[in-house]
Amino acid sequence: MDNKEYSILFVIESIKNWLNYFLENSKKIIILSLSILVISLIYNYVKSPTHYARTSFVLDSESSSNSIADISSLASLAGINASSFIDASSLFQIDNIQELYRSSSMIKETLLTNSLFGNKNELLINRFGQEEKINKKWNNLGIDFSNESLLRSKSRLHDSVLFEAVKIIKEKYLMVDKPSRKTTILEIGFDHKDELFAKSFNENLVSIVNNFYFKTKTRKTGENLKILQRQADSVKKVLDKSILILAEKDQSIPNPNPLTKVSLVPYQKALVDVQANGAIYQEIVTQLELAKVTHRNKTPLIQIIDKPNLPLENSRLKFFECLFYGLFGGLLIAIFYFSLLRFYNSLIK
Repeated sequence: MDNKEYSILFVIESIKNWLNYFLENSKKIIILSLSILVISLIYNYVKSPTHYARTSFVLDSESSSNSIADISSLASLAGINASSFIDASSLFQIDNIQELYRSSSMIKETLLTNSLFGNKNELLINRFGQEEKINKKWNNLGIDFSNESLLRSKSRLHDSVLFEAVKIIKEKYLMVDKPSRKTTILEIGFDHKDELFAKSFNENLVSIVNNFYFKTKTRKTGENLKILQRQADSVKKVLDKSILILAEKDQSIPNPNPLTKVSLVPYQKALVDVQANGAIYQEIVTQLELAKVTHRNKTPLIQIIDKPNLPLENSRLKFFECLFYGLFGGLLIAIFYFSLLRFYNSLIK
């Protein structure tokens, strides 16, 4: 019991000594805390903040089960195998779209697009070089992205510079995220100290990738639709011509003699051609309508939910937030500093 009482008294005495030490140095602690607060405020408002450009959109790239069932029912009624129209490929699943946004080719194409900065139309790669302070290095190498002829030449030096810019963007500034695994919502972010550049790059990248996705997703069904449309038009012309020939044969024999069978042969041939062309045309029209339904269902839905608007959110704290964090952090740092100082002095003694 004596040892326990001594231990408790020792702890209480130690706490009192620490508190007395902090009270004796309270002025120094307050001065140090206020100094850190002032430094935090100056740093918060002097340093260029990082601006956050965010675009979120919902992606529905797969046909619904009801649509596929409707197509299959329509195809079965027409006697057509619907497997040739329904593509079960998962090439552009949501995870693949994320990688498409991170691909070097899409970022490179975005950097070579123009955007309006104030009243000046400028290439994004030039703006990026200015903000990253590497444009002088490019100029020394003789690289000029404003020269369209040099851009079309696709020299090795230009490609190496673009590769360097793409690498920096992928490592430091680009963000591709899927907020929830249960949804098909994607969020594309670009963080940069240049507010206008962040907004322009984000918008151009989303536009380029979504257009590429849209064209690629509907390319197969679109080509199939064009082929069937051309076939339907050509068969329709042949059918119209055969109907005209049948009318001419019928008109050439106004009162046919039923006993002369040979004279009816040209008319019967023309009638068979009309019936055959009509059947072919009906079959192609059925397939054409089925292809239209398939094409509509394969057309992806890309609906923008949120897009970056000026002013963008940034990393700069608000005044009261900075005041709170600066004061609280300064107080903790000051207490920690004087605690270490007292501990060091005790070791020296």
